[in-house]
Order: sequence, then C-alpha cells, then structure tokens
Amino acid sequence: MTALQKSAWFNLSIVTLSLVIVAGLYPFVGWAAHAGLGLCGLLGFDPIFYRKRGTEVISDEREIMIQKRSTLIGYSVFWVVFVLTASLFSPFIYGQEGSVPVIVVQLSVFYAVVLFVGVMSISILIQNIKG
Repeated sequence: MTALQKSAWFNLSIVTLSLVIVAGLYPFVGWAAHAGLGLCGLLGFDPIFYRKRGTEVISDEREIMIQKRSTLIGYSVFWVVFVLTASLFSPFIYGQEGSVPVIVVQLSVFYAVVLFVGVMSISILIQNIKG
C-alpha cells in the first residue's frame, strides 16, 4: 500500500469517526455534539505517512497526478454543495428575510473541511483501484 493510500484511509477513517460521534451524540446533547468535529484535528498527523525511510521512494508521477485529480474533485464537490446550500436550501430553511444563526456559519467551515477531505480520500482510493 502506498503512502497516498495509507493517508487516504487514515483521513477517511478520522472523518467518518467524527461524523459518527456527532450523529450519535446529537440526540443527547444537541448542538454540543458538534464538538465531535474536534477529532478532525487528528488530520494534522497526515504528514507522518510521507516520511522518507532510507532510500524508499515516497511518491511517483502517477500518485502525484492522482492526488491532483482528487484535490480538484474535492474542491468541485465542495463548491457545488456550497452553492446549493447557500443559494437554494437556505431560503427554504430560514425564509427569504430570515437570518442564519452564527453557529450554522461557524459549523459550515468544519463541515466543509470534512466534505473536502472525505471526497478527496474516496477519490484517491477509487483511482488506485482502477489502476
């Protein structure tokens, strides 16, 4: 398994675990359940997978292209979801003249990171399966 695949599995597991924690705690503690997104701080350990050990090659041209395509896919999905939620769904939820609560704006940043990292990791794994 390459460093890119290990990194993708690690990131995907962290994102999935944090979403499971939020979903599991929400019925009991309400908005405070979103503290489970703090687990995403473990994504900062991702560079550990790219340490060079001896004469080992960390990544080649194919993996760099996979990572670039996956980043593009992640950003593309993020912008589609952002535009849909900001322009189409918000008026239905908060009304035409309604105001969006500050907590929703703050949490949207964290969920954007979760969406981006999750889609990028899935894209990396799918591209490696296709070979």
